[in-house]
Amino acid sequence: MIFRHAWLIFVVVTCLNGASWWYKGRREMAENPDLKPGYRRLVWWWLICGNMPWLVMGAGILSGSVPSPWHYFSPRNGPFVIAFYITVVALWIAAFHWLFFRGGAEDLVTHPGLLNLRTQSPRAVKGLFLVALAGGVAGLLMMILGAFPVVSLPEMIQKH
Repeated sequence: MIFRHAWLIFVVVTCLNGASWWYKGRREMAENPDLKPGYRRLVWWWLICGNMPWLVMGAGILSGSVPSPWHYFSPRNGPFVIAFYITVVALWIAAFHWLFFRGGAEDLVTHPGLLNLRTQSPRAVKGLFLVALAGGVAGLLMMILGAFPVVSLPEMIQKH
């Protein structure tokens, strides 16, 4: 039952992360009230974009088209799984565009507490994003190439 609703746990964790960002920004907003609309915008966009993949996953599971979150490790498991991958890649592209061409890295640096970086350099934010993106792309390629076989929970329990 927990695995059937894992997507909902991911939504809650994403929302808690957004709440944490808001909490961390309170001191900065108190010192500079002009930053409050920026924090509000950034946290709302995080909540919307950060939850998109989990909502697609939930739709697939709740509709009965995808048996469990484990099936999302292989794009061969139907249209909801493919939609999940498309959503993730679209968000990567949008984040890249925002960070590199729309001033997103500068925006994050201007709003301390959202990222726990020791530097306040937009270049460092972009570099960190590229490293994370490379890891995500590598993971995605491993899933597409079949490096993660789908195993049901009862099979996992029997193996261990």
